[in-house]
Amino acid sequence: MPPDDDAPACRPAGPDAAASDLPEAVSPLSPPPSEPRPPLRPLHVGKYIPPPYAGIEAHIDTLLRALQPQAEPVLVATRGAQPPEAAGLPYRVVGVPTAGTLASVPLSPGILGAVRREFAGGRAELLHLHAPNPWGDLAALTTRRHPVVMTWHSDIVRQRRLMRLYGPLQRRTLDRVDRLVVFTPKHYESSVQLRGRGLEHKLVSIPIGIDFDRLDRRADDPVLRADIDAWAAGRPLLLTVGRHVYYKGYGFLLEALARLRSDAVLVMVGKGPLTSALQAQAAALGVDARVRFAGELSDDGLATLLRRCDVFTLPSIEPSEAFGIATAEAMSGAKPTVVCELGNGVNYLTRDGETGFAVPPRDVPALADALDRLVLDGALRARMGAAARDWVRREFSVDTMRTRTLALYRSLV
Repeated sequence: MPPDDDAPACRPAGPDAAASDLPEAVSPLSPPPSEPRPPLRPLHVGKYIPPPYAGIEAHIDTLLRALQPQAEPVLVATRGAQPPEAAGLPYRVVGVPTAGTLASVPLSPGILGAVRREFAGGRAELLHLHAPNPWGDLAALTTRRHPVVMTWHSDIVRQRRLMRLYGPLQRRTLDRVDRLVVFTPKHYESSVQLRGRGLEHKLVSIPIGIDFDRLDRRADDPVLRADIDAWAAGRPLLLTVGRHVYYKGYGFLLEALARLRSDAVLVMVGKGPLTSALQAQAAALGVDARVRFAGELSDDGLATLLRRCDVFTLPSIEPSEAFGIATAEAMSGAKPTVVCELGNGVNYLTRDGETGFAVPPRDVPALADALDRLVLDGALRARMGAAARDWVRREFSVDTMRTRTLALYRSLV
C-alpha cells in the first residue's frame, strides 16, 4: 500500500530503485575506485554473540559475513558460557561477560570498555549500532570522533515504564548518529519512536539480506525428518519459529489451531519464558497431540522443517516484530505465509493476497480461516508459495545488502 502523503522520502534500496533516487555514495551504479581501497573497519555492537541465529543476531551474522573481504568487521557483544572462538565465526569477535539480564538487556557494561579499546587500537573506524540496545546507545555517546550508523530493528512496545528511563538516552543517540538504516520504508512509517523527530535527512533504506545460498546448502536432518513424518502421519504441517514471548502471539495461534476445519498439525521451533504456559494451554484446548514443541534446533534441523512444512505462520501481535527472518527463509523455499497486519516490515515481506495472508492481530477466527484456506487449497498454496519465492529472492538478497552497506560506510569514512 502506498505511504501516507506526509511519509518521509527514505533513500530507496530495492532492486527497482533508480540510480538517480540514491545519493551517489550509496548508488550501486557508482563507478569503482581507480585504486584498490584498504578494507573498511566497522565495529558492530550487539547484545549476544551468535548462535543462536535469530532476529538481530541472525542479521548481524549474515551482514558481517557478507561485508568481507571489502571490510574487516568486528562484533562486540555479550559472550555465553563458551568462549567466542568456540562459535567458529569467520569475523573477529570481542566477547564481554554479563551479570544477567534486565528487561531483555544483558547487564554487560564491559561492552563500553571493549568499544573504546577497539577504536584506541586503530582496529575500528566506524561504529554500527543495532537498536534497541542501551549499550550501543552509550557507546555512541562516548564515541565522539568517529561516524556512527544505527540500524533500527524495532520499536520498544510493551515496556512503557522502561521507556521513561530509556527514551531520553535513545533520543540523544538518534540525534548523534550520522545515518539511520531501516530495512523498508514501512519500518519508518510505522515507528512511533522515529516519526516526527526530523530524522528524514539521516534515513537510508537497505533491505535486509538473506543468505539464500547458505540456506540452500544446509543439509537435511534425516532423523528429524523421519520423526516429524511419523508424527504428522500425512497431515498438513504448519510451522512457526521464534522465542516464546508475549508479542509472538502464540497463544492465539493455539486457539486458531483448535478452530481449524482441517486436521493440520503445528511445529513450534524455539523456547522462552512462556513455553510451559503454552504447553499447558495446548493441553487445555485439547490440541496437545497436534502440537510439537521442538525447542531450539541446529541450522540443519531448522532447514529441514522449513523444507518440510506446508505453511509458515508468524502470528505476532505487536510491532516489536518488525520483519521476520525465518518468514523470509520459509518464503524462499516456496512456502506461503500467514501473518498479522502490523503495518511494518512484516507486511512489506508478506504481501497480503499475493504471497500469503495478513489478518488482524488477536483475531483468532481470521487466523484460523487464513490457515485453512492455504491448507485446504493445494493450488492456492502452490501459487502463493511460488510468488513468495520469487519476491524474497529478488528483493532481499545479500548482494544488495552488501553493496548498499559498503557504499554507506565509504560515504562516512
